[in-house]
Amino acid sequence: MNERPFTSKQLFSLKKNTLEKRIKSYYKLSGDTDSTVQYLMALQVRDRLGDSEFHLILKEVVQHLFSQRKVTKIMKKFFFHFKHYFLSKEWKYLNLRVFPVRQYAEKAITAVRNRLSVSPLFGSQEVQFE
Repeated sequence: MNERPFTSKQLFSLKKNTLEKRIKSYYKLSGDTDSTVQYLMALQVRDRLGDSEFHLILKEVVQHLFSQRKVTKIMKKFFFHFKHYFLSKEWKYLNLRVFPVRQYAEKAITAVRNRLSVSPLFGSQEVQFE
């Protein structure tokens, strides 16, 4: 399905119910995770521009995309914009799911830092030079 269901004008002018129905049906028919996430981002922009009825729109779709679907570059790019759609416990799990290498690297760096700060470099003896 190469056709886009919305123009940018439609994303910022259609009513909430219409957009919800169309985005859900588009996702069900196409399975296109990346485009769906981008449409959801546009709706978040609309919410932040003052259209408060779009707050947490399509929450169940967002939760499904980030917890059930394969993680893509687009999902990683916009991941942090969807934090308020999840509870803190869910967010921690998703963080590990979306950025597993980052979590591993942070743990490794922390372990190395802890190891260096706990053991003194020269032991308890003072080094004297003559």
